[in-house]
Amino acid sequence: MSKPIRRDPKAAGDEDLQLWPMGAVTRRTGIGEHTLRAWERKFGFPSPVRLDSGHRRYPLEQVQQLLLINTALHSGYRAGDVVPLAKDELEDLLRACGALDTGVPAGITPGIIENTLEACRRFDRDALAAALARDSSLLGVGHFLRERVEPLLREVGESWARGELEIRHEHFFSEVLEDHLRALRAPLEASGSGRPVVLATLPDELHGLGLQIVGLAVAAAGRRVRVLGPHLPVEEIAQAAEVLDAAAVGLSISIFGASAQTTTEIVTLRKRLHTETRLWVGGAGASHLKDLPGGVDVLSSLDDLESALQKI
Repeated sequence: MSKPIRRDPKAAGDEDLQLWPMGAVTRRTGIGEHTLRAWERKFGFPSPVRLDSGHRRYPLEQVQQLLLINTALHSGYRAGDVVPLAKDELEDLLRACGALDTGVPAGITPGIIENTLEACRRFDRDALAAALARDSSLLGVGHFLRERVEPLLREVGESWARGELEIRHEHFFSEVLEDHLRALRAPLEASGSGRPVVLATLPDELHGLGLQIVGLAVAAAGRRVRVLGPHLPVEEIAQAAEVLDAAAVGLSISIFGASAQTTTEIVTLRKRLHTETRLWVGGAGASHLKDLPGGVDVLSSLDDLESALQKI
């Protein structure tokens, strides 16, 4: 397996002028950051340049190859079949099945980021809901969460930080997205099996979008899920887990919730739960928590969630 190349950007030559940051790659290809990292570990591709800061930069040729890979995935091939292939082999494969397209890969809407931001500015629920419905139908739940929801959330957040969107626009986007995620989860819950996963946030944590994302991912994996919602006392979460005989309890921690008090509440909850019930913490603030007790798993990505579900 090849390793990322480390390069001093100050010594960059002409070929480095076309290095793409990861955010630009995800927007161009529709492939999520976690998926890119997983392929890098498993298949040795892509093989990005690593700056001294540790950030990844992708050569243009690799971005073009990722576009071909995504087209192959939307044509029904599995990642293990196409990611390891060379670019010319991918082109031959796609040409043979009539799917070779040097433009935007199947299922990727040109300007989706810009269209989403504009819909938020106009508070255009119909346009935003229609775009989400179209993409979730084209991509399927797994790809939709990784390649649409995650990049859109990041872009909306960054646009707010840059002053291009106001809080009211961000809240509007979250509201429409939550409604869509619930609608996608509802028909999947009827066929869920096994002991359920219970999802909640701790007191004073009012952000519930992360719960809806994880709830859909759990349901799509064929597991039972119960989303209790945000702002729940520790005792209420523990009692629900006991009544439901939960296999795991998942807590969503926003960047604003990473505090010593949060850690104390997690410690208390861990003690209240049955020893066989897993306790997961995720969200933007999870990695910032300190002194977490044993028996608490930090899930930093949907890939981590997928692995954790296989263990319960």
